Amino acid sequence: MQVIFSNRAYTAVISETSEKIKTETGGIFLGCFENGNWYVIEAIDPGPKAIFQVAYFEYDKKYTEHLINKLVQIYQAKLTLIGLWHRHPGSFDEFSSTDDGTNSDYAKMSANGAVSVLVNIDPKFRITPYHVAWPLKYTKIAYKVGDNLIPEHLLALRNAEKSLGYINSYADKLYSGNKTFDKPEIDFLRLLVSIKGKLQKTTLSKDDYKPEEAEKYRDFLIDSLLDDITYFSENRKLALKIEQNKGVLSLSHKGSSNIVTMIHFIYVAHKKQIVFSHDDDCYLYTPGLFTNLLTDFNPADVTFKSGLLRAFGIGNENKDL
Repeated sequence: MQVIFSNRAYTAVISETSEKIKTETGGIFLGCFENGNWYVIEAIDPGPKAIFQVAYFEYDKKYTEHLINKLVQIYQAKLTLIGLWHRHPGSFDEFSSTDDGTNSDYAKMSANGAVSVLVNIDPKFRITPYHVAWPLKYTKIAYKVGDNLIPEHLLALRNAEKSLGYINSYADKLYSGNKTFDKPEIDFLRLLVSIKGKLQKTTLSKDDYKPEEAEKYRDFLIDSLLDDITYFSENRKLALKIEQNKGVLSLSHKGSSNIVTMIHFIYVAHKKQIVFSHDDDCYLYTPGLFTNLLTDFNPADVTFKSGLLRAFGIGNENKDL
């Protein structure tokens, strides 16, 4: 087992370390585990609102979540959150108790565990990669750098022609004076209504939602939803608003009739389930659920009165999960 950094990712680590030379800093890795190797394709910086101190560091989570959503759409391969790195003062190249908690959360996200890298300057730049398994176990592993060591399909960017075709088609209609061109989106609410009969209902009790516990799985939650969020954006042309608060991930959309549709997701740790709520009902969620159910959706198949259904929480912000 070894870590292989793309030229871009390795340079990003060095650049961030150089910029924050007097304090701790760090970043997040996007890539994949394949054939016994950890391939780090992107290293995301910690964000403008990160906390940088001599012996302490904290990510700007909203920024990193936003950037993850953007970067995974650039590549053909399915990149995921595979680990993180941060700098330690002096020659201290072991993990603190705080690091143990963070690394544990990352290790739980995948059966393959995660990668956690320490950076030291003592006095020259050096990195020490570890594989993190769950239950918490560290194994020091080797690393290499070079795009030539990474399979081509992991570095391949998505074909821009499809997006360009959509952009050019839209522009042609817009500037041709034809104001009757098709709407670029279908309401989020209509999509949800179309699949309600295929969803598996469940129930939540107050014991199922513990904010402190749910917050530990915020990264796992956004990673689990990435494929569906990408599907809504690329295939359905929906501009979804993504928010996370106290371990709850919310997706919302303002439709053509100014109806705001919102669904909320939480990870119930003791049940090992992701649950989402809509219109006062709760459903089990698995990665790719919406993509699979909506692939053959025809908007003409669903009709409803705009006032009949409402998004969870609209008009009653204090409603319990």
